[in-house]
Amino acid sequence: MFVALYVRVSTGNQIKGTSLESQYDNCLKKALEMGFKKEQIKLYREEGASGEDLERPQLDELRNDIAMGIISHVIITDPDRFSRNLTNKLIVCQELNRRDVELIFTDEEYKDTPEGELFFNMKSTIAQYELQMIKKRTVRGRLKTVEKLGKIMPMRVAPYGYDLKNSQLFINEEEAKFVKMIYEWYVHKKYTMREIGESLRKLGAIPKRGESNYWNASSIMRILTSEIYIGNYYYNRRETKKKVGEKTASGRTKKKYEKRDPSQWIHVKVPNIIETGLFELAQQQRSKNTRKPRNMKYEYLLKSLVRCGHCGRFYECTTYKGRPNKDTGEKKLYTAYRCPNINPRKYDGDTFKCKHSQSIRTELIDDYVWNLIVDALIKPDQIFLMMNEEENQSINEVKQLLKMFEKQIEQLMKQREKLKNLYLKDMINEDEMERDIAENNKQIAKLKNEIQVLESQISTHNKHESTFEAIQKMVNFYKGLVLNTDEKNLTYKQKRMVTESLINEIVITFNEGRVNLTFLGMFEKLRVNKLIDIGLKSQPQEIREHG
Repeated sequence: MFVALYVRVSTGNQIKGTSLESQYDNCLKKALEMGFKKEQIKLYREEGASGEDLERPQLDELRNDIAMGIISHVIITDPDRFSRNLTNKLIVCQELNRRDVELIFTDEEYKDTPEGELFFNMKSTIAQYELQMIKKRTVRGRLKTVEKLGKIMPMRVAPYGYDLKNSQLFINEEEAKFVKMIYEWYVHKKYTMREIGESLRKLGAIPKRGESNYWNASSIMRILTSEIYIGNYYYNRRETKKKVGEKTASGRTKKKYEKRDPSQWIHVKVPNIIETGLFELAQQQRSKNTRKPRNMKYEYLLKSLVRCGHCGRFYECTTYKGRPNKDTGEKKLYTAYRCPNINPRKYDGDTFKCKHSQSIRTELIDDYVWNLIVDALIKPDQIFLMMNEEENQSINEVKQLLKMFEKQIEQLMKQREKLKNLYLKDMINEDEMERDIAENNKQIAKLKNEIQVLESQISTHNKHESTFEAIQKMVNFYKGLVLNTDEKNLTYKQKRMVTESLINEIVITFNEGRVNLTFLGMFEKLRVNKLIDIGLKSQPQEIREHG
């Protein structure tokens, strides 16, 4: 049998100081005074572990040894060494009692009597209260320091592009040069994360975090999405909560982060590296990238840009076969854009079936839109003039889609309750209910994602003035690319890059045999008067652009 000495400190400074050693000396002295020999003593040394957590490596080992029956006495300096939480403390004490292990304190006299237990519990409650007050005072002090003095805290490593000195951020000119390149590549040249990372490596840029000299997608995206690069640092944005019973690979308690209400954030102005307009264009590009299809076999100039104005879904890129050739009997393969709700995989009655949309041949609408782009780039001043007229008119389309999605979510929530009622009435079994609810949840998640994209577009639209200069620069860049390159020599990738930069979305509606296009983005105010013939389901129709 052993006598256990348990010592603990919370911070690294206490480890380096005398607190841990003084605890050990006091506990060892007490054990020797009680007549125990050194070979009977087993030390459990907890370094840098919070008293809030019950799960700690050394305490876990001690509790395991107690359960195995090899510990007869436990000596600690004070009840707080076990835990500052009363409930956790009582859990450990109950484990000791069940194994008839005697608990001994060096700084307090504890007797196994009703009065002794009362004193123990009172002291533990006070310790828990003190811990909460210490945390409250610490947080309040930090908030005042940030709010009044504009200090940046806490921050282990300064963001890439900055240096941290005396709780202030200063631009690191060498790193800032690469930050600007990242935005230029992403917004104007449409580089992927991989292409940006490879370009940074070739230029010798080294990331700030980690031991690797290579960039990863998360590090690059953090630069492209952080408002700190436009001069905005926010303190108190997140709230940290511990996940009781869940551990990281290193054995520490897992944490979850929840975003606080913006009213609780504290804003600190820092030196900006990127202009607001360029930053907003980067966020707009990111929203487009989240819905890009992968591994496309055929070329679709408008993939992920065409939305159905009747049901709100983005069009799919697909293929279909035409009528057999009279001579050869072969069927020609056509590419097309199609609303996925024309023939939905699953729907409840007519709720999700789109009755108004039709498929559109790819080359017809692609050529039409590309000709509009070329015409517009010849005189870009026309775009700039129209962008400043009737600013709120086009965004109403987005707001209508937003209301449509919110209504669809409300319908899906009602359907979920109906499924539960059907199960309760034994009209469907549990497996059917869980399968249908899972599908229901997927649809709700997709709609919520679409709502986030629309809300982002509305926010970008509201910040239109700040992006105007960046847009002018981008349009002039594409004008030079398109007009100085022979049409035949323009690659699909170049045309796609120009198209998705100038057009956020194309909303398509069908009305009395006419196809109506509404452009969102830089084309949203553009009026085109000419009409052209377009094949719609192999039938000649007219397509006209509406603002």
